[in-house]
Amino acid sequence: MSGPFVPVYSIAKVYTAAAILSVVDIDDAIGSRLPDLSPEVASLSIRDILSHRSGLNDYFAWPDYRAAVAADEDPWPVSAVVDRAEVSTRNRFGYSNIGYLLLRLTLERVTRKPFFDALDELVLRPLKVTARPFDDRTDWRHCDHPEVTEKLRRYHPGWVYPGTFLARVEDAAAGIGRLMAGGLGTEVPTAMTRAFPVDAPGHPLSPSGYGLGLMTRGFPPTVVGHGGGGPGFSLFAATTVDGSRSAGMVTTNEGENLDLIAECVARVEAGKQNGPP
Repeated sequence: MSGPFVPVYSIAKVYTAAAILSVVDIDDAIGSRLPDLSPEVASLSIRDILSHRSGLNDYFAWPDYRAAVAADEDPWPVSAVVDRAEVSTRNRFGYSNIGYLLLRLTLERVTRKPFFDALDELVLRPLKVTARPFDDRTDWRHCDHPEVTEKLRRYHPGWVYPGTFLARVEDAAAGIGRLMAGGLGTEVPTAMTRAFPVDAPGHPLSPSGYGLGLMTRGFPPTVVGHGGGGPGFSLFAATTVDGSRSAGMVTTNEGENLDLIAECVARVEAGKQNGPP
């Protein structure tokens, strides 16, 4: 039985990365695609931003961001976030939603289309993922999870600055499986699975790595996928590296859920697929 449509939150980063790989040279500097960035940010390579090794900061930790979200405010202008981008230590993993915001802006600028339309054309439809936009409060009407509350509907999706979409998590996982199986050609998954180690002892993906928009397990990777989390939901989508088996799971407990990740990975490794091949 198919699950409900929910915001997949950061699982969308897998699809953003695949789309970016199809439209730009990832060894270019981000400043070659986006004007008006500070010189320090403009010099960062798209490849390093994709792998969270650019040294960019992350707005999620900002107290004023968290306070505004908790108060159900409207999101700030994108420029207000980009203007606060800072670069610290490069070539070391540091998760950055600001980085993926810059990738979203690049995708929109290159394709001359809104984020969801670009994703849908370049990756979602080719990978047979049925998805809907998640850009405005009115888009909550397409989220049919039984535990969506009126409080949750006051959350504005625009706070997810890198962009996301609504989908069934098992479909999102199956789409990653099709990606790994060569649904967009073999060069894309090969590039995305070249992972650097991430120091995460005890994590269900250990030995953990991060490639280009992909969380990985093992060197070379045996399982790949991505987590997602935001108001209302925590999710994980996983697939074998050859795309032959996939699983996606969602819970209403917010924040990274290690038990959920462990169960999702175990389903994939045991062959208990819940997404279509």
